[in-house]
Amino acid sequence: MNSDKKIIPPIAEKRITREHYHGQELIDNYNWIRDENWQEVLHSPSILKKEIRDYIDKENKWTDSQLSFLSSERNKIFNEIKGRIKEEDRSLPQKDGPWFYFSETKKDEQHSVLRRFKDNSSIENSVIFHNWNEVSKDYDYFKPGGASCSPDHNLLSWSFDSKGSEFFSIKIKDLKSNKNFNDEVKNTDGNMIWSLDGNGFYYIRMDNNHRPSSLWFHKINTQEDEDTEIYNEKDTGFFLSIDETLNRNFLVLSIHNHETSEIRIINQRKKERELVLFAKRNHGVEYSIEHDRENSRFLILTNIDNSIDFKVMETKENLLDQKNWIDFIPHQEGVLITSISCLQNFILIQELEDGIPRISSINKKDNFRNIIAFDEEVYDLDFNEGYEYNSDLIHIYYSSMTTPQEIYEYNLIKKEKVILKKQEIPSGHNQDNYITKRIFAKSKDGEKIPISLVKRKDTPENSPTLLYGYGSYGISIPPSFSASRLSLIDRGMVYAIAHIRGGMDKGKKWYQDGKKKKKINTFEDFICSALYLKKERISGEISIHGGSAGGLLVGATINIRPDIFKAAVAEVPFVDVLNTILDDTLPLTPPEWEEWGNPIKNIEDFQYISSYSPYDNIKEQDYPTLLVTSGLTDPRVTYWEATKWVAKLRDKKTDTNPLFLKTYTEAGHGGMAGRYNQIKEVAFTYAFILWSHNLLKRPISS
Repeated sequence: MNSDKKIIPPIAEKRITREHYHGQELIDNYNWIRDENWQEVLHSPSILKKEIRDYIDKENKWTDSQLSFLSSERNKIFNEIKGRIKEEDRSLPQKDGPWFYFSETKKDEQHSVLRRFKDNSSIENSVIFHNWNEVSKDYDYFKPGGASCSPDHNLLSWSFDSKGSEFFSIKIKDLKSNKNFNDEVKNTDGNMIWSLDGNGFYYIRMDNNHRPSSLWFHKINTQEDEDTEIYNEKDTGFFLSIDETLNRNFLVLSIHNHETSEIRIINQRKKERELVLFAKRNHGVEYSIEHDRENSRFLILTNIDNSIDFKVMETKENLLDQKNWIDFIPHQEGVLITSISCLQNFILIQELEDGIPRISSINKKDNFRNIIAFDEEVYDLDFNEGYEYNSDLIHIYYSSMTTPQEIYEYNLIKKEKVILKKQEIPSGHNQDNYITKRIFAKSKDGEKIPISLVKRKDTPENSPTLLYGYGSYGISIPPSFSASRLSLIDRGMVYAIAHIRGGMDKGKKWYQDGKKKKKINTFEDFICSALYLKKERISGEISIHGGSAGGLLVGATINIRPDIFKAAVAEVPFVDVLNTILDDTLPLTPPEWEEWGNPIKNIEDFQYISSYSPYDNIKEQDYPTLLVTSGLTDPRVTYWEATKWVAKLRDKKTDTNPLFLKTYTEAGHGGMAGRYNQIKEVAFTYAFILWSHNLLKRPISS
C-alpha cells in the first residue's frame, strides 16, 4: 500500500425510492443497485447495467488493494490446506448391475473423473467413462451436476452449470463410442431419472424465476422442444424435486415448501407414464416415501398426528390415501427421524437425539431393531445404501471435529463393521493433539444451546475464537472433520459451532422455535453462545462466520451486539430480508413465506421482519471489522443484497474498522467452481480472520 496517499473506500450514490406497505413508508437509498433485468443477468452476466458493474468493480478493486498484503499468508494457508488433501484419490467402488462405479481425482485437476469396471474384473482394469475436466475446458465457469447411467449402462446423462446461476443443462453420451448426442436440455435443476426402458429420462425444468416448477420427459435423440410436460405446479409457493425408490420401481415427484409436502409417483414397471397422487397436500403435513417390494407396501416418514419429530407409517401399494396409513415406528418426541431407506431384507432409519446421530437397521423378517452408534462425545454419522436393492451391505461414514472421516462396510446380517478407508492427511495429522467438546450455553429463556468446539490441547484459556452458525430451514450443522480449519486451530484459535434454534439439531421443535415470529431466538442464541464462551474463559476475542441464511445471522447479530465481536465474515448473506420477502417476483420468495411469514398480506409479519432485517436495522454505531462476499449470478441470494448492505453500512457506521465487499463476477451461491478455487476462497477468509485477531502483524488502512 502507498502510505503517502490516503486511500478511501468507494461511496455509493444515494437515490431515494419509496414504497408503501400497511400504511408505512419504506425508503431505500440503494435500490438502484438492483438491475431490473436481473433474470437475464443470471444467464448473461455481461449485460449487467454499466453503472452497477462499475460500482461493483470499484468495491472489488478496493478490497483487492487493501487486502493485497494478505496474499503471502493466503498462499501459505492455501498450500497448507492443499497439503492436507489427498490430491490423487478415489471413492469406494459401488456395484450397480454388471459394473462397479467410482470417481477419481488427479493432482492439479479441479474436477473428478468417473470410472467403472466390470464386476468380474478389478479396479486396475477400470476405464474412464466421463471426464469433468475435459468438458469444463470450453467454459469460464463450470460446475458439474448429476451423472446417471441408463438401465442398460450404455448411455450417460450428465448435467452442468456454466454460469453459477444454477440453471443446469443436460447432455447425453454414448458410452460405447464416447461421443455426445446432439440432445441438450437446458434450464433444469441438474437431476434426471431414466425410464426403465432406457428411451429417455425425467427431469425438472426451472421457470424464469428459478423455481423448479414442472416435470418433463425427454426422449433420446430428440430436440428439447419435443419434450413432454407431465406436471406443472401452479402454486408459486411450492418447489418440485424428483427421486426414485431404491428398488427403482417408482419415480417419486416431491411437491413441497418448508411446511407441507405432496407426492406423486410413476410406476416405472408400467409402460404408461401415469402420474398418480400418493396423498394430497395438507397444510403442515410433511411426508416422504420408500417402497418395500417384498411386502407390497410403502413406508412413509411423516409428521402427521402432531408427530413433531416424525414417525414411520406403512400402507399397501393399492391403498395410498392417508386414511389407510398405520404406524410402523411410533413417534418419540426428542428423537428426530431424518430419513428412511428400504433394502430387500432391511429397513434403515437415521435419527438424531440431542444433536447426536445414530443409524438403526430393522430386519424385515422379525422386525428386530439394531442400533449402530459410536462412543465419541460429539461426531457426525451417515450411511450410503449403494445402488443395489438386494444388498445386505452398507457404507457408514464417521468423523468428528478431531477424527478424519472413516468409511466402514457394515454387514446388516452379521452386525459387523470393517473399516474400508480412512481419510488421509498427507502432510500429517495427530488427532491426539486436539480435543473436541460438546458444551451447553443457556439462552435468555433458559434453553440449553449445544456448542461443538475443537482446539489444540495446548491452546490456553481466553484464546481467539471463530464461531460459526446458520440457524434456518431446519438445517443441522454436523460436527464433522475439516482439514481446512486446522489452519486456524494450529495458529491457536478455537473453532466453535453454535447449534442454535432455527436448525433441527435438537428436533423439529428446535426448528419451529427459530422461525417466523420466533426468529429472534436464533440471534439471541448465537449471542448467548458467544457470551458463554467468554464467560467460561474458553474464548477471548470472538469472530463470527455465516453464509446465506447464516449471513442473515451475522448481519442481525452485529446490529444487536456489535460490541462483543472482533470481526465478522458474511458469505452471500441474506440481509435485505424485508425487501426480498416483499417481492414475489424473486426466485425464492413465495416458498419463503412459510419460513419467515408473509409481510405482503400480514402486517404483523411485516413489522416482525422489519424488527430484525439486517439492512433495515443498520444503526449509527460502531461495527466490527467485516468481510462480505457475493456472487453475481447467485439465484438464491441475489448480488444486490450484499452490495446494498455494505453501501448502507459505510454510510451509517461510526467506527474506522475496515469493511470489505468481494463480488465474484463468475460465481453464484456456492462460490467458485473447482476444488482448488474453493480452497483459495477458504484461504482468503482464514487469512482475513487471522489478521483481524492480530495474528498477522501487518497494518491496514481504515
